[in-house]
Amino acid sequence: MRDRSTVVAAFLAALWLFVATAPASAADGASAEMIEREKHLQNVVDSLKTRLAIPDTVAVAIVPVNKLVVSVERAKNGSPGFTLSVEDGFIQRLSDDEVGAVVAHELGHVWIYTHHPFLQTEELANEIAMRVISRELLESLYNKVWQRTGTRGTLTYLPVK
Repeated sequence: MRDRSTVVAAFLAALWLFVATAPASAADGASAEMIEREKHLQNVVDSLKTRLAIPDTVAVAIVPVNKLVVSVERAKNGSPGFTLSVEDGFIQRLSDDEVGAVVAHELGHVWIYTHHPFLQTEELANEIAMRVISRELLESLYNKVWQRTGTRGTLTYLPVK
């Protein structure tokens, strides 16, 4: 009996050592990469939120699919603040400046909601965004959104500086 328990203990110790030292799987790597993207995106949100004087909490969520590609909405379950949801495949295709543009536009919607909730328009969200980013970045961003959705819009709701 004693030999059997020794063998089992040795086997379990070897198994633990194998699991503890095994390289991370591709799924673990993807999760770590997504966590880093979310941290980066949250930093961009926090920085631009300060520049736009938005006191509300805006948490980011990178999701596999977002039918709007990027959106912002009131937080769920009665929690205060907002959630900015970005489609993972889309955000990965953006430059850092374009990430700033998409965040600025969505924060424009948050600003409107907290100041003039009945005036939600894309043009006004872009006007607020242009307080911190350029029209050219918004144009670049809209082109990428239209490529992603397969629908070509117009830039008529981009205000002229």
